[in-house]
Amino acid sequence: MFNTNAVHNVLNVVIAVLAAATAFLLATGCTTLPTGALECSQSWISPVYTTAAITALGVLKSLINVVRDGVGGLLKKQPPVQ
Repeated sequence: MFNTNAVHNVLNVVIAVLAAATAFLLATGCTTLPTGALECSQSWISPVYTTAAITALGVLKSLINVVRDGVGGLLKKQPPVQ
C-alpha cells in the first residue's frame, strides 16, 4: 500500500524550501543581472526576514504534525477516510 502520509510530509518540506526561494526572489524585489548575479538594492525588506518568515511557516506546519501524531506519525500510514 502506498504511504500517502509520508509523501504528504515530504511535500511539506519541499513546499517550504521552494516558497522560501520564491519569496526571497520576488517579494523582496531582488532581480537577476545579465551576468547572473543577484541584485537586491531595491528590496523593500531584508531577504533575511522574508526567508526566515517563510521557513518558519513550513517548520510550524511540520511541528503541528509532530505534536499531533508524534515523530513516528510523520511516516506511519493513516487510516482510510470514512
